[in-house]
Amino acid sequence: MVEYPSASWNQQRMQEALKSPELTVKMSALRVLQEVPKDEYVQALMNSLEDPDRLVRINAAIALGKIRNPQATIPLIRHAVTDPDREVQSYALWAFRQIDYSMASQQLIELLTTSDNHPMIRFAANEIRQKSDVKAIEGIIQRFHSREAYAAYDLDVRASGALYEIGNITVEPLVKCLDSEDVRVQVNAIYTLGKIGDNRAVLPLISHIQNAGIEVRSRISDALIKIGDSAVPDLIKLLEHNDRDIKWIAAYTLGKIGPAAEPALIAALQARGDKPSEDIIYALGTAGTADSFSLIHKIYQNTKDDSVKAWSTISLSNLIARNYDSLDSPEMAEEFLDSLGEQLKPHMTLDSEALLRLGKIYVIRALRSETPDKLSQNITIAVKCFDLSIIEGETVLAKAYRLFYGSYLKLMTSRSAEIMGYVERDFTDLKKDAEKTDNKKEIMIVIGDVLAVLRKAYADRSYNFTGLFAEYVDTCVTIERFIPLDEGPKEEAKKLSQKEIAKLHTDIEIVQKKIGTLIDQFGASADTESAAQALRLSTELAKMDTGTYNDFRVVESCLKTIVNHMKVPAEEKSDLHFKILMISKNGLSQVEAVIDQISKSLNVKPSAEEEQKGAIETKATEAATEDKEVNKKTSILEYVAIVILVLLIAAVLLLALNKFGYIDLPYTFPISWLNRDIATLFLNA
Repeated sequence: MVEYPSASWNQQRMQEALKSPELTVKMSALRVLQEVPKDEYVQALMNSLEDPDRLVRINAAIALGKIRNPQATIPLIRHAVTDPDREVQSYALWAFRQIDYSMASQQLIELLTTSDNHPMIRFAANEIRQKSDVKAIEGIIQRFHSREAYAAYDLDVRASGALYEIGNITVEPLVKCLDSEDVRVQVNAIYTLGKIGDNRAVLPLISHIQNAGIEVRSRISDALIKIGDSAVPDLIKLLEHNDRDIKWIAAYTLGKIGPAAEPALIAALQARGDKPSEDIIYALGTAGTADSFSLIHKIYQNTKDDSVKAWSTISLSNLIARNYDSLDSPEMAEEFLDSLGEQLKPHMTLDSEALLRLGKIYVIRALRSETPDKLSQNITIAVKCFDLSIIEGETVLAKAYRLFYGSYLKLMTSRSAEIMGYVERDFTDLKKDAEKTDNKKEIMIVIGDVLAVLRKAYADRSYNFTGLFAEYVDTCVTIERFIPLDEGPKEEAKKLSQKEIAKLHTDIEIVQKKIGTLIDQFGASADTESAAQALRLSTELAKMDTGTYNDFRVVESCLKTIVNHMKVPAEEKSDLHFKILMISKNGLSQVEAVIDQISKSLNVKPSAEEEQKGAIETKATEAATEDKEVNKKTSILEYVAIVILVLLIAAVLLLALNKFGYIDLPYTFPISWLNRDIATLFLNA
């Protein structure tokens, strides 16, 4: 006969009843615990919440609601939001509501910062938001503080995500963090404010730009870009700041915000009058639409300032790349494109996508060419654009177009017997890249079709390259169906350990400070282009924080431009260019070495911190040299001892072999137990 639980049962028997295979026994135990709730059964009841039977789960939730122990908070929330049975969800929610919020708060923080279950995270965030629990918010912010395992610019993505889920009530506590002396707290607060996107963060963020270092300024810029339109009026005011670096940060940020900033930028440019306006011109090139083209083109035509001319060229290139089909003045655009080819260089701060679009525009111009010379000229510039696009950020599409149109150009200009062999070999790398994409089969078919046209053109000596170019373009562009604009070959990124990431962040921070010193030097000498390249270099190095950065071409391009502007002997420039070539092999350490040599060549005075570090390193080097000398003396004695020991072992082995008759030595020992005759005498005795 089955015995059912009662209030008189001890803890062990009651827990066994909760695990019973008999449903009626489990239900009886749960009813008893509902009548007499006790904390010692919380864990057992939490286990019952996982029972496959919905009635058991419902009654376990009721019992936990009556016990009101905060230990059950997370399991109850899980069933309140994810249980497949709606009734179980209702009872789990009721049970959670019975727990004193002040006791459950810590569990909610734990859930927010450790769970990957998004419905549970949103539930916990909503609870904190509804209670306006500032203490919980401050508890999460505490995770931002630097610890041994973290470097200054490490992001705590979980804590930031938790604050984002809680929402706008976190803005004020986060704004207070901007005044923290802990850089890691500042950086995480800036990142989170940008993610939340609340307008109230704009002025505090902008006010902290002035005294921030270059890395923190970069993070503030990113945050303001995410906040977007509402940051525009205050950023426009920064364009008139006395500090040129701050003006350029404002211009960069406004450019990235996009078309919403265009009207204010146009008004600011017109208000400048005849004053230098490179910063606004750059921002309009990045943010502007077709409406900005005529204004920038007028400046481009009329200016006598080389710097303004250069930045106007960059801006017009960006505007045409984005708005080619909608420009009000197509004749001016075509005239500009005629002259752009020779000006295109790797350091023009045009991004990969803009250069790819420009290349496609030159292909369109080639389609309209009436003579072989015009066709060849436009294809040449198109291939150059695709080349530069690959330098700025490699994509399969840019590589494909460079190869497709470059091969067509080769066959137009050369009829050597080996040329088709070279073309075929050039396609090998593209086929390898195709293997790494999601649509490799379709891409391989397109490559085959393109090669078929090229083979036909090679075989036919009277091939009409100009007349049949449109047909060739139609074949080439089919590859875009299978390759999105930003897709590249998929590589498995190497994941760094926590220790390696911490060291990486420290090394980047050191290099960033050296770049900051260089920027100050360029600013003092009015070398605006080198300063712009150094700023871009700094922004690029900030991407290394992820630990997966392995494409140093933009870094190399920035450094090459800076070196080209330096007034140093040709031999020194050559040496620097060689060291820049080694960056892709040696990484960040080589970048630092190049920057050190540039600083030395320009007589850049290191900061006090760098001097202190240099003094410490000098002392460490001297100490290491002394230790090396001592170790050298010690090692000589060790070698002598080892040699003597080896000789002794060899001697003992020889004597032992002689004793047992394996070898005969050319001499005997008159007084020794190792002498064979004496040993035999003793043995016989």
